[in-house]
Amino acid sequence: MQFKINPIHFLIIVALGLILFMPFLGAVHLFDWDEINFAESAREMIVTGNYSKVQINFTPFWEKPPLFIWMQVACMKLFGVNEFAARFPNSIFGIITLCYIYHVSRKIFKGHVAHWWVLCYLGSITPHFYFKTGLIDPVFNFFIFVSIIQFYLAAKNYHVTYNCNRNFMIAGIMTGIAILAKGPVAFLIGVLVLFAIVVAKRMVWFFKFKHLLIFGFSALLVTSIWFLPETIKNGPWFIAEFIQYQIGLFSQNIAGHQQPFYYHFLVLLFGCFPISLIALSAWKKNEFYTYPENLFRLVMMCLFWVVLILFSIVKTKIVHYSSLCWLPLTFMAAYTIESYNSKVFKFKWYYIIGVIVLGLLISLALIALPVVMMNAHLKMQLIGMIKDSFTQQNLMINGEWSWGDILPGSLLIVTLFVFAYFAFKDRTIKAFGALLVGNVLVVFLAAVLLVPKIEKHTQGSAIQYFESLKGKDAYIFHVGYKSYAPYFYAQTQPLQLMDGLNILNLAFLKHRKQSSIYNLTENERAELDDLQKEWLMNGNIDKPVYIIAKMNDQENIPECKNLIKIQERGGFAMYMRPLVKH
Repeated sequence: MQFKINPIHFLIIVALGLILFMPFLGAVHLFDWDEINFAESAREMIVTGNYSKVQINFTPFWEKPPLFIWMQVACMKLFGVNEFAARFPNSIFGIITLCYIYHVSRKIFKGHVAHWWVLCYLGSITPHFYFKTGLIDPVFNFFIFVSIIQFYLAAKNYHVTYNCNRNFMIAGIMTGIAILAKGPVAFLIGVLVLFAIVVAKRMVWFFKFKHLLIFGFSALLVTSIWFLPETIKNGPWFIAEFIQYQIGLFSQNIAGHQQPFYYHFLVLLFGCFPISLIALSAWKKNEFYTYPENLFRLVMMCLFWVVLILFSIVKTKIVHYSSLCWLPLTFMAAYTIESYNSKVFKFKWYYIIGVIVLGLLISLALIALPVVMMNAHLKMQLIGMIKDSFTQQNLMINGEWSWGDILPGSLLIVTLFVFAYFAFKDRTIKAFGALLVGNVLVVFLAAVLLVPKIEKHTQGSAIQYFESLKGKDAYIFHVGYKSYAPYFYAQTQPLQLMDGLNILNLAFLKHRKQSSIYNLTENERAELDDLQKEWLMNGNIDKPVYIIAKMNDQENIPECKNLIKIQERGGFAMYMRPLVKH
């Protein structure tokens, strides 16, 4: 059975997306690492005119494929090289995602599951907020999700005369696009979900081996659009490094992102408030829904658990690694709310209390942050409790906090009060409607009021310093921490043939009997980095040198007599080595 779709609803969703996702996209600097990372790769494509090669600091960057970066390039061509352009693709995919989940659920479910699903996605913290970022995940998640929907369609129709070829071909194409966006983990997720559905259906095989071949071949065909020419042009080095890096993310802690096994469970609980608790309250199947409806629920649960378990096992853990869980989790919340509306079962009192307690914790944090930062005494007490000197210096920055910044937290408290009033009176629609709509406004206000001030404390000093170097013919170097900010915000340019640093690089390659940096091993690249640093500090430079370091990790910078300290601010120390003509 298919249900009628009202075109007006799509217009409303698009309008909401435009209102919630577009404004203030460029109001805050891009965040190091990932946001700046991808935007800088896009900028370097524009600078060099080489759109096939992903680069950082005009050297090969093998961590990500280019699809999302191409999107950013297109936006930068339209809007300029800035934060708005870097984040614009995700705002568009936010609207597309909301329209798609409405379309899919409206065709499958009776009642108002589709409407609740859209509202659950908008009304939860991280799912809403990530459509305002310049990260790859919203685009990656969309294409993976479309492929999983094709698996659902194949499973739904397996018991009738039905050809699954088309479903598996589309799933393969969507997975291939996802691979071009982020990497081969897309294929792994698809295969794991496929077999999880088989296990969940008690070993009912709804596909044949040929369908796996169709799926794999379709994905391979799409990915070969970029991987094949890249391999032909530069040899297997780039692909080998790319695959090795992806394996490293799974098997080892990359760049200090190791967290306990339960990390993503907590991320989903707090980050997806309030839908995390709503979904948790009714995970059991109920007979109010038909077989196709409950099959969809089963597929969503398979997707959720595959992603959550997979990325809990993975050694490297970052918040957005489990972001694909947000789609099935918001669906489960919508499924639950519609079950309550239909009186299939009741929202238990302890879940109401759970939402209120978790919400109060979040609201108190949102209120406490500006209050503490505005009060000099409280601020110094907080700084005294922190052992890390870099964080202490971050907090010393004047973030220009005001009493208006308590608005998101205060609004959340009011929202929780209204929710509790209606929930305990068993007026489900008003309770959940107030909770989700209120949280939409809370997330929007937090993004507008709080995030820019938090950014000032965390990286604002460094970004301002790099922006002051824009247009200078100089060497810019950072020490003691990993960052892509110098390249994007100082708008560095590729080395020229006769630049001293380029001559140094060529001499190193010649000594190593290598024709390109592509051929260097990881140890050789590290050796070249050390050599560059030594030359910039003590060598016969041909341009001024600007260096920034974390104040608590300056290595041997302070001992270098050639360097002049410009300033210390926000946990960073800035140095300059002027060009002295002999």
